[in-house]
Amino acid sequence: MERELVVAARMGDEVAFARLIDEEAPRTYRAVLAVVRSPEDAQEVMQDATLRAWRQLRGLREPERWPAWFRRIAVRQAIDRAAHQGRIRVREVSLDSIGDQGTHDPSSAWANQATVMTALAGLDKGDRALLGLRFGADLAVPDVAAALGIPLGTAKSRLHRALARLAAAMGEEDGK
Repeated sequence: MERELVVAARMGDEVAFARLIDEEAPRTYRAVLAVVRSPEDAQEVMQDATLRAWRQLRGLREPERWPAWFRRIAVRQAIDRAAHQGRIRVREVSLDSIGDQGTHDPSSAWANQATVMTALAGLDKGDRALLGLRFGADLAVPDVAAALGIPLGTAKSRLHRALARLAAAMGEEDGK
């Protein structure tokens, strides 16, 4: 069904294109929001990505790759927007279950979250984008690779290195 919609949209069928966008928008929006962090910015990126996708749709040679192709357009625009604004924002993640040593002190969870956010702020925008897409937008690694337009092996190795740099930065934050 998706293939037929892409073919129809490539031939100028706006209704088919709208259906494609409606099906892919929620997941793509989460990925965009993980990068720009502002709902207003995410909405603008989605509008820009939709317009760009409509204009470039004839260039999509493999209709079955529509979701990854559209997501890549949107995420790249989100990264460009965040870089232009001088920041990459990442989604805050609850750390309640991380490092639970039997204490239920709410200030401990807040301290952990503050440590993570400070460590993330010290990473380069590429690492923050990778981590934001993987953990903030909850994308699987193949989807992160597709969104960034990089090979799966590259995504895995960059993610591994980004996590190592995050762990090192968190160790420095803890005074270790």
